Amino acid sequence: MANSSSVSSKDSRNNEPYVKPVWEIVTTFIIEADGGATELSQNIDINGSLKEMTIEVGAATGITGTVNVALASAQDAALFSEGGLADATTHLKQALSKGGSTDADFNPALADGTITLTGTLSGNPSTSGGTIDVTVFYR
Repeated sequence: MANSSSVSSKDSRNNEPYVKPVWEIVTTFIIEADGGATELSQNIDINGSLKEMTIEVGAATGITGTVNVALASAQDAALFSEGGLADATTHLKQALSKGGSTDADFNPALADGTITLTGTLSGNPSTSGGTIDVTVFYR
């Protein structure tokens, strides 16, 4: 089977912006056994400022390598890129933290349309597949 990606959850909360002013979109990349180390991408529609990402890399058996995750704007400008994310681990990436921008994982970026989320596996899981869930929080 081929590797695939889809938006598995979108919580826009447009009807209650003052109660819950932070929105999220969850994208799931499905990595099949022997599906190859291909790049998967998913377009997601966001109108707001990117605040945080949670990248949950599921365990894939028989894999040697890591995962790379990137976000690009509608104009193809790099908003976020990080490689070397280990499997069976949840990674938290924040635009700003208590220390200000000096220890932020990425700069806050405005998104006003379709951005492209890309996941790339550096190796081919030969025994069993896995998933990569990327949750993008924006305001």
